[in-house]
Amino acid sequence: MKRSFLILALVIQILALFVFENMRTLFKSLEKNEIASIITQSDLQAELYVQKTLLRLPHPGREKYFDQILSLPRAENSKQVTLAGKEKLLQIKKPLGDGSGLLFKRTIRSPQLDQFAALKKVLSGLIFFLGIFISASGIYLVVLLRKKGPEKSLGAGSPFQDYLVEMKSTQLELQNLVAEQNRSTSQKEELNKSIINTVHLGVIFISAGAKIEIFNPAAQKLFNRSFASAKNNSLATVLQEHPGLTAFIQAAEKKISAEIESGAFIFYVDVVPVSDSGRLVLVRDVSAERKKEKIQRQNANLMMLGEMAAALAHEIRNSLGVILGYSKAMRTEPEKSRKIAREINFLSEMMESFLQFARPVEKIIRKKTDVGKLITTAAAAQEMAVDLPGSTLHLKSDPLLLNVIFSNLVLNAKQAGAKSLKVEFLDAATPALTLADDGPGIAAAFAEKIWLPFFSSRDKGTGMGLATVKKLVSALNGDIQLVDDGKPGAKFRIVFYA
Repeated sequence: MKRSFLILALVIQILALFVFENMRTLFKSLEKNEIASIITQSDLQAELYVQKTLLRLPHPGREKYFDQILSLPRAENSKQVTLAGKEKLLQIKKPLGDGSGLLFKRTIRSPQLDQFAALKKVLSGLIFFLGIFISASGIYLVVLLRKKGPEKSLGAGSPFQDYLVEMKSTQLELQNLVAEQNRSTSQKEELNKSIINTVHLGVIFISAGAKIEIFNPAAQKLFNRSFASAKNNSLATVLQEHPGLTAFIQAAEKKISAEIESGAFIFYVDVVPVSDSGRLVLVRDVSAERKKEKIQRQNANLMMLGEMAAALAHEIRNSLGVILGYSKAMRTEPEKSRKIAREINFLSEMMESFLQFARPVEKIIRKKTDVGKLITTAAAAQEMAVDLPGSTLHLKSDPLLLNVIFSNLVLNAKQAGAKSLKVEFLDAATPALTLADDGPGIAAAFAEKIWLPFFSSRDKGTGMGLATVKKLVSALNGDIQLVDDGKPGAKFRIVFYA
């Protein structure tokens, strides 16, 4: 009887060990699901924070969701999510598109996680002690079996009934925990839906099967389509009036942002791949903003042309006064006749420069162009020495416009008294170079004025050379700046954006 009871107790202990281990595994799984849900929610909150930052929209209270939000001067082009340490420190890095980024930090904690941790700790203790009891019972049973012969085993009695009751109670508790977890997950899903439905961005989610699953009210208003007509349809069907936008979204293989023109619309689009689940698309109509900017640019151009016309009229008036003053003595004084000719030539040169500057850049033909070769040719035309680096720089740009840019820069250096040039190609993601001369340089007081039409520090200078350079660099989607590095001469830095 003693051996039978011991065997029964040993069986019950083994079954209990099995049940406790399964329960601990279940709680680990629930904890993992809870953490994954928090990470997903945090990623969505971070993405909305980034989008509102890029759009310069207010984000009241959003920063309270995270422990810290730090600015990063440099960031990878793709999102990075890490979870480290026993304290479960979640870090999400989000790029901003200009090389910088944001780092979101949050220590993952919730009542469910605390409950799971406590239950796992209790179960681990029970499993440990059960292991000791099973080992002791097994050893004791072996000793008994050696001392006595075999005894008929007894059938299951009340201990098994107690075990079944306990198992049923445990099952009920587990069912309650699962139901609570499902309720929590459902609440978070409702929160996500509420955020998506109230945000002022068009939010579209395209599944891995290329079907639309999310099409929020902002997107419905933007594309004049109901959710019912968009759900489970392809992007090409829903956005059939915007084929360029559809092609851009479908071609995106990584996170990318761009402005897309489609008919009368200009859309700012963010495409964010979501692992293997599909793609999240954020769309905003910026047509009105761009039209306003265009009008402002046109107004600025009109103002500049007015200033140019006034300056041109002033110069013409002065030169005509000189011509008029000397014309009376032209026959008797040849020197004054030569002065008249010089003034007329100066006027002709200024008018030609003005016409070239005022003429719009109608068409840009982009070809692969060797920048070093263009600079060498321009320097040779002015009989100037040029120091080029060992490597070269190739741009996909308009070679004719580039030739005008570098020819004007070299001529400007020559006229300022420079004898040689030094070129450096900068090692950067965006093509850039510096061009420096050994001339007298440009005074700090003139640093901002040199780009203005008709401004010149030389006598009889037209003042159109650097103004033309600035205009053409801008037309090629670039930027040029005067660099003060403390060395003699003038140094210019030119950047060509894609």
